[in-house]
Amino acid sequence: MSRDDAVVRRMSELLRSGAVMLDMACPLCSAPLFRLKSGEIVCPTHGPVKVVRDDSEAIEVRSRAILDRLEALAASRISEIAEMLSRENDEGELLEKLERWLEVLERVRRLKPAIAKEERK
Repeated sequence: MSRDDAVVRRMSELLRSGAVMLDMACPLCSAPLFRLKSGEIVCPTHGPVKVVRDDSEAIEVRSRAILDRLEALAASRISEIAEMLSRENDEGELLEKLERWLEVLERVRRLKPAIAKEERK
């Protein structure tokens, strides 16, 4: 099943469960948003979403999503490099890559709380 098919299937499930399709789109993937019976607003791709009131809130939401993706990517790359280090003899280049990805991960983890703090203001 393709990703698009999975999203359409999830939208169908949401409608069958009584969710209402809204005239708003997810700021991350542009899929239509749905309001559940509980009042929660969800994206069929990303799950619960925060509805933004203005462009600055939209930028904060997108920034947080980008940082989440970067964190996952950095963790994945670090894991791959660690695996390669256990199998290879020439460690120099791998250690340089590892150091760069660790720096990315550290920066992302420093930025995420700062963005969350701004959102609470």
